[in-house]
Amino acid sequence: MPNILEKIVADLKPLLEKAKQKLPFEKLREIVETLPPPKSFKSAFDQTHPPRIIGEMKKASPSKGVIREDFEPVFLAKELEGAGAVALSVLTEPNYFKGSLLYLSEIGKEVKIPRLRKDFIFDEYQIYEAKAAGASAVLLIAALLPQKELIRFSQIAISLGLDVLGEAHGQEEIERLLDSPVTLIGINARDLKTFQTDLDRVAQLIGSIPKERFPIAESAIRSAKDICRLEKAGAVGFLIGETLMRAARPGNALRELIEQYERIC
Repeated sequence: MPNILEKIVADLKPLLEKAKQKLPFEKLREIVETLPPPKSFKSAFDQTHPPRIIGEMKKASPSKGVIREDFEPVFLAKELEGAGAVALSVLTEPNYFKGSLLYLSEIGKEVKIPRLRKDFIFDEYQIYEAKAAGASAVLLIAALLPQKELIRFSQIAISLGLDVLGEAHGQEEIERLLDSPVTLIGINARDLKTFQTDLDRVAQLIGSIPKERFPIAESAIRSAKDICRLEKAGAVGFLIGETLMRAARPGNALRELIEQYERIC
């Protein structure tokens, strides 16, 4: 497991223990069992027209620091929904991405499109947290989880009515995700060891994912040309964060991106 993942998880563990003390797992499970099924995340990629863009709500990252100072999650989420995003990815990791579970629940009160909890999930408690906060799906990172845990966490999420976006960075991780109940498979353009991005590698890897597993291209997508190229390679969805979050008005930036796509793709 790359060092950055080890560090993020190590720093999350004390916070998770505090959360468990404040709301024990049995109580959290009781709450979750009373909640209705969330809106399907997967449906955003088989019931909507392309380009199917996931707008990512991200204030900061380990490699770039603070990306957006004036981070108003509900306002930004409504902008992206109005501009044509088919789903949202909400960073909830607090230490390195400056995220919060509160963002997820607050956005859910104002936005109808499905929402992904994007975090570093290493404990089943986090999956129940996601459901309680209004998530439609959770992210499971193949590089972070042994195969047994990857399968078990996928099964837990699905049993709660959540879709699963599995994240891979190479062919071996794709094969592991294909050998699990994961319903959508994302290829992250960023190398977790060097932080360099490579869309050519994403395009190559996307081609090895069956359509029924909904290949998603993640990170480093900056233009309609990028979307066109990845779509030709087989991607059915595109997760875009930094490009939108750095724009003065993310909604306008997304509209322009979609208009360019419609002209050239």
